[in-house]
Amino acid sequence: MRKLPILQLSFFLIILSFFFFSQYSFVYSGAEDDLEDEIGDTQDELEENESLLESIEARISEISNSNYSVTQKIDLLNSEISDMQEEIDTKDEEIDEKLEEIEAKEKILLEKKGSLSSISSQLYMESRVSSVDFLFSSGRIEDVMQSYYIKRTAISVLKDEIAGITGEFESLNNLKQELEDEKKELDEQRGELDDSYDLLMAEKNKLQSELNEKYNSRDLVSRTVNGLKAELSDLQYQLLIVRQGGTNVNSNSVPASSSDVNGSLAGFRANAPSNTFAVFSVGAYTHRNGMSQWGARARADAGQSYTQLLNQYYPGKTLRTGTVLIHSSPENIMTNISTTTYGTLNFEDDYLLRLGEMPEYFPLEALKAQVIAARTYAVNYTGNGDRSICTNEYCQVVGTTKKTGAWADAVEATRGVILTDSAGRPSSTQYAAVHGGWSNTSGWDTTTGNGNGDWMANAYDSISGVSWFYKTWYRYSYTYGNSVNWDSCYRNPWLTQAEMSDIINAYQVWVAHNRSDSRIVPITINDPCRLRGNPPSGANPYSHSELRNLAAKPVTSVSTSVSTSSNGSTSNVTFYTNAGSFSMSGNDFKTIYNMRAPGHLRIPQSGFVHVNVEKN
Repeated sequence: MRKLPILQLSFFLIILSFFFFSQYSFVYSGAEDDLEDEIGDTQDELEENESLLESIEARISEISNSNYSVTQKIDLLNSEISDMQEEIDTKDEEIDEKLEEIEAKEKILLEKKGSLSSISSQLYMESRVSSVDFLFSSGRIEDVMQSYYIKRTAISVLKDEIAGITGEFESLNNLKQELEDEKKELDEQRGELDDSYDLLMAEKNKLQSELNEKYNSRDLVSRTVNGLKAELSDLQYQLLIVRQGGTNVNSNSVPASSSDVNGSLAGFRANAPSNTFAVFSVGAYTHRNGMSQWGARARADAGQSYTQLLNQYYPGKTLRTGTVLIHSSPENIMTNISTTTYGTLNFEDDYLLRLGEMPEYFPLEALKAQVIAARTYAVNYTGNGDRSICTNEYCQVVGTTKKTGAWADAVEATRGVILTDSAGRPSSTQYAAVHGGWSNTSGWDTTTGNGNGDWMANAYDSISGVSWFYKTWYRYSYTYGNSVNWDSCYRNPWLTQAEMSDIINAYQVWVAHNRSDSRIVPITINDPCRLRGNPPSGANPYSHSELRNLAAKPVTSVSTSVSTSSNGSTSNVTFYTNAGSFSMSGNDFKTIYNMRAPGHLRIPQSGFVHVNVEKN
């Protein structure tokens, strides 16, 4: 069985996806009763806020109707005020016209009175002349008499005209007074309308102010309701997981990466654009059998001995020195071992000293546990010397020189010790760098011994600080040669909305085509960057639009996702999209993701899937 040496693991290309509400950070309660109480409290708070929101909406509707009614009244009042102002303006014009007529009559009257006075004076003077003077006047009597009668007639006419004009004056003044009285009445009515207008405007402003306040309250309460709904949904999900014996992922508890910033959660959150996704592996590239090397380091740092480490990772096995049972016959542990690269080497003093399975800066107790596991593996693999062993990561990594430091001390301190079953047969002691908090052979590798609560913070792999515990893998796989180890195909590990939607569309088409479709391959598969190893012959990937057209429910945007997990494996994944929700098994997601993800994105976990999708 292939083992993954810790110094080589940094070259793995993986991507993963255990789905959850990544835009929220939650503290997970492990107790069912506590969760139920928290759900009850949250439900009560949600109902209170929903009731408050309903009353606010009702008041907004009421105010809007009242505001509309007041606005209508103001519009009608404005119309009346406008009509009344027109009447007042008309009265002003009529009064001005009467004043002009009165002024004209006054001029005529003055002229008539002047003429009357002049003629009357002449007649008066003439009446003072004696009759003798009159008789002996030089003029003709007919002319004198004619002049007299003409003047008398003129005076009579002028008096009549003056009387008529005086009567007209009285009529004009009366009409002028009537117009002024009417204008005064209109002014009073206009004042009343202005007062009503001011009252209505004050009411409208009051209603508008209250409406604005209610709008602000509605927005605040609505955000509270949405937040409580999301919180309630998460709590209900947690309760479901707890009742099913499952676990939650709290990605805020994972260590930061120093070797590949963009592959870490911190790098994704800091550098990825908003509304993008990244698929993270919980446990790197591992078979999850036997010992986690970084977990062993954290346990040793916590004070555990090598025997405690071996009991944890290989439960039920026995430490044995000197002999081993092979084909039901006891044998001395081999002195020499045959290798595919270096020929035959002394097992203890050469082969074991050349192994590169664990860094020498690890604690001595971890190194001792690793030596015993490696010694046991070699004995089991070769049948205690019956066949050769390869010297790369597929068996055990063997270098060209022997170590003389802490590793040599660990070899000497455990000389001849192996792990066997109760009968004395050598055990299959697989090991890998990082398991992700769960071992197939020993279960939860956490400080609590279970996956309750915030298990990611309690996982020994996480405590060790190794970045591979939670990482997105997007670079070229080490299996195709170290010369292209860090080739990322010109891209970052995050996925756009279009790319994540495309994977869900690909899943729909794949299922509809009986889980077989040669065109569901990475859209970048023909890119020269991606043609490594054994490039496909004549690959013809679907375009994004082609998959959308083929999908029963085309997806164009993804809001979030939730996954169900138990005992370190993702069992179900649900996406929430513009086209509704889509649920698929964890293995189906891994399959379709590996088939369709662009560039070198991949989830290479063999025999299991434990992944998480983060959204920025």
